Amino acid sequence: MFADSVLAYFAAALIAYLLGSVSGAIVSSHVGHHEDIRDFGSGNAGMTNALRTYGIRHAAIVAAIDILKTVAAILAAKWLIGWKWGFVIGSLFAIAGHLFPVYYGFKGGKGVLCGLASLLMVDWRTGALVLVVFAIVVAICRRVSLGSICACASAPLWCLLLGVPPLHTGYICLAAAWLIWCHRSNIRRLLRGEEPKTVIAKRKRS
Repeated sequence: MFADSVLAYFAAALIAYLLGSVSGAIVSSHVGHHEDIRDFGSGNAGMTNALRTYGIRHAAIVAAIDILKTVAAILAAKWLIGWKWGFVIGSLFAIAGHLFPVYYGFKGGKGVLCGLASLLMVDWRTGALVLVVFAIVVAICRRVSLGSICACASAPLWCLLLGVPPLHTGYICLAAAWLIWCHRSNIRRLLRGEEPKTVIAKRKRS
């Protein structure tokens, strides 16, 4: 709407960052269990730790919040500066907010769900194919971290094959590399054979 205004770009980035800083895992653990999920399991504020700590239902809530906040961030940026750069700015700062949330001492999750939401927004087929890669790897290896890494690595390929615009494909390449880097500790454990299999919590915490 105000695509030629520098202020509009700043506003798009700020709104996306503030929306991205709303952590589904932290909010739901506070509301549902009166505790901080970062005090349990891996200490990560993400869906996998929610799955291990609280179970499937809680993890689904986390996924819904983190995907919806990213969609909202991208739509807000699109309204302010148009789709071409709105997608890039909205997605980038939503991920940044998730990784470094201003509301929670800049200690957040690893951004995979935000990345998935971005792919679904740019081309739903890329998001669907990335989900297929994730599901296959997790089904075989029983490790969500490895599934996330492989899914991120496959995203640029699907963008190229499906003809996603060059600017958005270039951004997806950078975002995928960033999210894989966020999993560097998981990669080290995988290489050492020390990464634990992902388990589902058998009961809710009180």
